[in-house]
Amino acid sequence: MGRRLALLIATYEFQDGGLQQLTAPAHDAEAFGAVLRDPAIAGFEVTTLLNEPHHDVGVAIADFYRDRHADDLILLYFTGHGIKDGDGRLHLAMADTSRNALADTALSAEQINRAMARCASWRKVLILDCCYSGAFPDGWTPKADTTVHTLERFQGRGRTVLTASDATQYSWEGNRVHGEAAQSVFTRYLVQGLREGSADLDGDGDITLDELYNYVHDHVVEEMPHQRPKKQDNVEGRIVIARNVNWTLPAHLRHALDSPHSTDRLGALDGLTRLHGVGNALVRATVFEELQRLADGDNEAVSTAAAERLRALQSGSPDPAPEQLRTLPAPPPVRRLQAPASVPPWATRFVPRTRRARTITAGTTALVVAAAVVVLQIGPGLLHGAPGRSASSSSAGTLLEQPAAVLTLRPGKGVEGSVDDLAFSPDGTSLAAVGAGDPAVRRWDLKTRRPLTPLTTTSDDISSVAFSRDGTTLAVGASKGFGSAPTAQVWRLPAGKSLATMPGTAQGRFSVALSPDGKILATGGSDGTLRLWNTATGKALPTLTTLQGNWWSRCFCDVAFSPDGRTLAAGGSDKAIQMWDVANRKFRYSWEGHTQKVSTVAFSGDGHKLASGSPDGTVRLWDLVAGKALFTVHDPTGSTSVSVTGVSFNPKDSNVLASVDDHGKVMLWNLTTRKTISIRTANHTGLFSVAWSADGRTLATGDEKDAKVRLWDIAHS
Repeated sequence: MGRRLALLIATYEFQDGGLQQLTAPAHDAEAFGAVLRDPAIAGFEVTTLLNEPHHDVGVAIADFYRDRHADDLILLYFTGHGIKDGDGRLHLAMADTSRNALADTALSAEQINRAMARCASWRKVLILDCCYSGAFPDGWTPKADTTVHTLERFQGRGRTVLTASDATQYSWEGNRVHGEAAQSVFTRYLVQGLREGSADLDGDGDITLDELYNYVHDHVVEEMPHQRPKKQDNVEGRIVIARNVNWTLPAHLRHALDSPHSTDRLGALDGLTRLHGVGNALVRATVFEELQRLADGDNEAVSTAAAERLRALQSGSPDPAPEQLRTLPAPPPVRRLQAPASVPPWATRFVPRTRRARTITAGTTALVVAAAVVVLQIGPGLLHGAPGRSASSSSAGTLLEQPAAVLTLRPGKGVEGSVDDLAFSPDGTSLAAVGAGDPAVRRWDLKTRRPLTPLTTTSDDISSVAFSRDGTTLAVGASKGFGSAPTAQVWRLPAGKSLATMPGTAQGRFSVALSPDGKILATGGSDGTLRLWNTATGKALPTLTTLQGNWWSRCFCDVAFSPDGRTLAAGGSDKAIQMWDVANRKFRYSWEGHTQKVSTVAFSGDGHKLASGSPDGTVRLWDLVAGKALFTVHDPTGSTSVSVTGVSFNPKDSNVLASVDDHGKVMLWNLTTRKTISIRTANHTGLFSVAWSADGRTLATGDEKDAKVRLWDIAHS
């Protein structure tokens, strides 16, 4: 799945006195941006421009459409004045627009059209909430043409265009042109349909662009009969713009399921099955919950029938996403702290090196601690049940075939040593790896498998590496050796220019994570400190917290930013995971459940879940939306001495989780069934980490001792 990107442009203050000042656009952009940005609803990366000059907006639009991928969802929204010149060409008014010099001071439809045409995405959405009260400059007359023919300006494949109105004078701010209307009618219903989920017209849990338009159109026309929203599209398939976060079972099904009569409950089974077939992850999870409840009931006929339906759906239908599952055993309670000072005494086991992995989500950073790397090419058959490979059964003990390629971390220097961490570049073209005893960040071109120019650090022992989401910033965490202060270093790519070095204050190593925008570096140290840094200046922001206890017994073993950059997770040697609000630098709460240190943490691509691994041999799943633990998975071989060293969600399917351990196994988990899809023994000396590439097709894992990066293709194994 590609990225979801939105650029919102609102102009309501104008230098040209002939352009009426507006009140709605500021509120429109704020409200629409909030609902698009909400990870529970739409999960867009949102950029907003308010009252900017036409040149700056033109550059921003060109940049917005540049270098996009075919599966990215691109949404451009404008609210403000639309102006039509004497030749019938449409222009969007910016803060510096002059009505008598539109060609030089306004944003033309042709300019937007050219930028869209150059964009590789096949899912481009343009939404125009234009007020056409100033549609004609002074001295020009409509000549009986009361329409601006907006849709005709933006034709092209892969595009959907929604307009508030296509006629002059008929896009309103509430029921008046002047005043302080909070939102325009059109945008108000856009936000309402998404926020409340009321635009989910077919009740399948998803809000498609067609559904959103139909919902908005009907409500706008009902309230303002003279204003008629328009739509034009030329796309293949449907575009899901958001989830219906308020979805519930239809009333008739809920009534039947709660009926005391067994015949009513039996009759509801067909309805549940149909819902499972058309619904999204939330709908399917609810269906599973209701079927499980019926299967556990005391009526034999209902219980038997529900159990049969449940088995049939589990074996032959797509699995519901794990974050929505609610048919789970009671988890350990979440310990919510009033302040970091209430953190309990830390465990006494020294953490020799950072071990972690995290998801790459359409350009989001992936960090992995590894000793050598195994890359597995995952084909659809493996994840969804190819012949001979049940998606819910284990293939324990299956060995990997010969690797497709072996990359050596330090050519010519022997095979001893570890690859402590690695990261894919967000565009999937390169791989970076670092290791103990090596002062350089080693990089490879993944297409040619050839080394790229290494980046030399100020350290001789690097423990972690991270990319920013746009791939222009790279950071490492390091130590100069046992007993000396750790450091972190940041570079600008592709030139490899060193931007800043962040000094440590005590013994140990740094684990590092870059915020999605690359502006903030988070470091977790073996000295028990959790810090944030400004990557441009190298200056430390106020320390988030310092753990109590002896220096050898405390550690923030792994740190990770949520995909939206708002939350920082830090796994520690006190067996807990601290969650922090990045913007406010405020401690939020702590998760507990592991019986030993938390050595690795990873967010799911939608930011709704967190996975954690520990030397206690377990992987634990946490629901960040519901605020509860989900479940725990254990080594299916029954070993009690396994240490989980890395976890990572598949960015294309959050129902699939990969984990690795110090016994050399890499496991793929189906999080609905809580069973392994596959177990591969990569080596017998131990694995440190695991990560997925942005396209979800490449899995990287690393061993502990031979300083090699192995690339595996298991789609044909």
